[in-house]
Amino acid sequence: MELYEGDSFVMIANSDKPRNLKIAFVIGLQVPFQGAAWRRIEFFARYLSLKKFNVYVISPRTLYLACSEFAKDRKSESRGRTLFKLITVPLMLHVCKSRLLTSILEVVSSLFSGILLLLIKPKIIVLSIPPHQYLIGTYLASRLSRAKLIVDLRDPIDISYVKHYARYQALKTLMRIARTIEYSALYKASAILYVSEVMAKDLSRTMPPLSMKMHLVPNGADLTVYRPLGKTKMGKPGVFKLFFMGRFLEHINFSVILKALSILKSKHLNVKLYIAGTLDPVLYDEAKKLGVQDSIVYLGLLSANELVTVMNEMDLAVLPYYNDKNYRCSLPAKFYEYIACGLPILVSAPLYFEVARIVRDHGIGIWCPAEDVSCIVNAIMQLYKDRNKLMALAEKCLSFRSGIDRMHSAEKLISIINGFTD
Repeated sequence: MELYEGDSFVMIANSDKPRNLKIAFVIGLQVPFQGAAWRRIEFFARYLSLKKFNVYVISPRTLYLACSEFAKDRKSESRGRTLFKLITVPLMLHVCKSRLLTSILEVVSSLFSGILLLLIKPKIIVLSIPPHQYLIGTYLASRLSRAKLIVDLRDPIDISYVKHYARYQALKTLMRIARTIEYSALYKASAILYVSEVMAKDLSRTMPPLSMKMHLVPNGADLTVYRPLGKTKMGKPGVFKLFFMGRFLEHINFSVILKALSILKSKHLNVKLYIAGTLDPVLYDEAKKLGVQDSIVYLGLLSANELVTVMNEMDLAVLPYYNDKNYRCSLPAKFYEYIACGLPILVSAPLYFEVARIVRDHGIGIWCPAEDVSCIVNAIMQLYKDRNKLMALAEKCLSFRSGIDRMHSAEKLISIINGFTD
């Protein structure tokens, strides 16, 4: 996200009078990196800096132990001139083979972050969650410094986190206690930001007192970066290009896409799947078993500008979920970024998932029930044969574009901050 003096983003942000209010963003992940969490926080930090707020970003510096190169591969990216102060706390250890030990070390690291916050003395602290372990140290620092704490809840703190420890009752109990402490800290926050309506409904039902503190601040997309380039989206004649970017998290069911590729290949349709991000070895092994490894093109880790170029050459993005109610509020940043580039989306998920409802109601892609391979195959075949329908979906995405501008979310955050300082 390079910002130039003539860019409308900079011109709009610089239009207000100086503020000089000190704001600290805390994120429990080593930055910069290309993940959605950092793209969101970086955008907010830059935008508020251009609005003349005095902005700090606090991040850990991580040392990985007992980890594969695959786990450690988090390519960083510099996006133009730095407008805010980025501060890294003392070393945080991440032990890949011990989730419990890593969680404990993250809590310790959060206490170091808390000490740093006490030295900076911000008036507003914005904590990005997950990881949840930074909530305790950040909350204590906000209380001691009398700063307002805003929790930016990108994913819910839910009890399903405990399932990783289900084999060991003692660890399961310990994690439940930790979750309870974190929920208690949420009650004390000055404001809770959430990224989807379903998440708000869940929080209101499970934690009614939070309802008055909750504010919808969607991920959206940075429209100055993610945009149509005016190129043809069809690629090579006869080749239909599917696209996925990001990590293969536990709720992403890519087996259905691989099985669909296998069926399409048997029908002699030239369909390729392009992947940008980290390639899951398990996925590649499954692709080999199905005989579709030659239908997958791995692009590696790409910069934002490279992603935009690639997305403008694709035909259809894919976003397949398992039928797991714990992820019904999922509305990832990539979803908005696909739309911003005019790339239709095939979502495979239960209809009670918010992402499925948006795709179906607004006609910006294709919806298939979760794990319905035949629906996915039929949808791709139809778009493969009817390019006019594919272009109509792309036009729907572009017409939807103005409503997903991340600048609106940044302005909402400023409005919330002003409510604490006026």
